Amino acid sequence: MSSEPDKVALAAIEARDNVRLIREWSAGQDLEAIRADRKTRYAIERAFIAIDAAVRDIPTEVLAAHGIPAKMIAGFRNALAHTYDDILDERVMLTISDDLPALDAALARILETR
Repeated sequence: MSSEPDKVALAAIEARDNVRLIREWSAGQDLEAIRADRKTRYAIERAFIAIDAAVRDIPTEVLAAHGIPAKMIAGFRNALAHTYDDILDERVMLTISDDLPALDAALARILETR
């Protein structure tokens, strides 16, 4: 890595930090607990939006090489940011449990190659 900060690495670190925050804030909580805690739900949604912002700073070929679905991340971000009525609490919880571990692993692989 050059002496200049690696923008891809910085973006991957930022995205992973937000993944960690979401997992930390949602740990041990079920759907009803998240629904009842408006502050936590809001924080989780904002962290998802921050993940999208960070991923946008990673070149599409790098994302594709690591299996990161940038378009799906952007679509999820748009639904959260614009509070579309079709975004369901269940989808947020499934994304946390089903998708974040794989995203975190892919971001870690990006950092390993920097």
